[in-house]
Amino acid sequence: MPTITRRLAFGLLALLWLPVGIAATAPVRSMPWPVELHAWLSLVVTAPCGLPLALACLRLQRIGYPGTAWAAFAVLAPVTAVASLFAGLLGPIAIAIYALVISGPAWILYAFLRRTRRSRVPRELHYSGP
Repeated sequence: MPTITRRLAFGLLALLWLPVGIAATAPVRSMPWPVELHAWLSLVVTAPCGLPLALACLRLQRIGYPGTAWAAFAVLAPVTAVASLFAGLLGPIAIAIYALVISGPAWILYAFLRRTRRSRVPRELHYSGP
């Protein structure tokens, strides 16, 4: 798969996973599927809120932990979707805050694995500057 196609696919998935998750979990809050246009347009506001978790998982994959990235996404994405569904009652800013906070464990995992991976590299291979 060419790089541009991969980036485009990741970008679309990163922007769409949270609105799709909120729409899929909407019956949990015992509300019917949105039939009004403004209800569907409100999901557009949630699209960028899914980026922090998607980017953390992308970073995990890039440093050599694709299984961990998928596992983190599989655990944190449904939690984020349900939390965002209920945070939607407070407004779009609350959705963004919930999504940022819930993506925190993935970022912490990334920082920890990056640090431990870097400590396993022999010191001679580290870039020391000019």
